[in-house]
Amino acid sequence: MATKETRPGHDEAPIACSLDAGSLSERVDEWRRFVATSVADVETDATTLRLTLDDSDAALTAAASLGAREKACCPFFDVAVELEPTRRVLRLSVPDGAEEALAGFVRALRS
Repeated sequence: MATKETRPGHDEAPIACSLDAGSLSERVDEWRRFVATSVADVETDATTLRLTLDDSDAALTAAASLGAREKACCPFFDVAVELEPTRRVLRLSVPDGAEEALAGFVRALRS
């Protein structure tokens, strides 16, 4: 879901998504369905998206699966499921320099 960029002087993963156009469209639809059915709250800042999950095992399983697949196609994302005492959160973070990629991802979820 991002344009291909590399940051000078860094060996990190390029800011790029490996999905083709058809697969990207399907993935965006999958993310939208996930947010609509399994997410209770959305928080964002410049480098992090936090999706507070509904309190169900199905939401947790879906978050882990979707997060892992997103990391596979967009390796610059840092993806984690955070288990807190009162909530479960799927967190997607990007490194400095990839803020626009995350902003585009968030826009795609909301459109």
